[in-house]
Amino acid sequence: MDRRSFLQTGLCATAAALCPFSASAVAEYKKYEKRIPIGLELYSLRDVINHDTFPKYLKWVAETGFEFVEFAGYHGYDGKELRKLLDDVGLKASSTHIGFDQIKGDNLKRNAEFANEVGFKFLIVPGGLEGRIRESLDSNKKVAEEMSECAEQAGKLGVFVGFHGHSGDYQNINGTETSAWVTFFNNCDPRVIAQVDVGWCDHAHTHGQKLSPEETLRALPGRGRILHIKSNNTEVKGCVVGDSDDHVNWQSVFEAAHEAAGTEFFCVEQEQFKVSSCDSARECIENLKNMGW
Repeated sequence: MDRRSFLQTGLCATAAALCPFSASAVAEYKKYEKRIPIGLELYSLRDVINHDTFPKYLKWVAETGFEFVEFAGYHGYDGKELRKLLDDVGLKASSTHIGFDQIKGDNLKRNAEFANEVGFKFLIVPGGLEGRIRESLDSNKKVAEEMSECAEQAGKLGVFVGFHGHSGDYQNINGTETSAWVTFFNNCDPRVIAQVDVGWCDHAHTHGQKLSPEETLRALPGRGRILHIKSNNTEVKGCVVGDSDDHVNWQSVFEAAHEAAGTEFFCVEQEQFKVSSCDSARECIENLKNMGW
């Protein structure tokens, strides 16, 4: 047995002992050659992060075991400063959440330059299009055309644009049996990133949307380069990934991410907290690691 196999066997055995539902997940994970890194959407720590505390909590993110961050604001730091803060603690950045108007025209050029300076490539619009992509087939197509224009310009600047869905974005277009989400991306330039939020997608599925998160990922092969990892249980405040109250079939989601979606980053996002934002984020990554992922 070589060193890699020995370590993998030991880690799997430890995970199985720690987590009652980990054995099958570990067995499934072992068939994939590529390990997908786990990061944190910094919106998860919005109650404790500000300009003064930002360096401290970036260090906390790294020490807790996350490998990258997705930004939700920059707290007054410029690109060079952010790059140094990340380098100092051994973190990378995958992406940022940014308004739709910020990926158009001169705003896109400015934000692309900023992203390249910090070292990330994905500019993701977090929701805000629900009404437009669900209103009608024509409205869906029009928004997709706008996003495609942004993607074309972004490509010239060395970055990608994308859209992050909330519950309504995964519902059907009004008066049809057609998924607003899948239709939108089928109408978009193929470079537009489909950032599925597993918690919101599963929430939509439990409220009538036909496609589960794993089916949603498989419906758009290669488009899900960043996957948002979030539990679906709006009835239990602060429910985290892997809790007994978590409704998501994570094994099926991870299989779809590996096999179809082209996922490069697992990005944890926690919107509600049991005790504190840090405790919830720590519990998320511990549960994911115990599941073998």
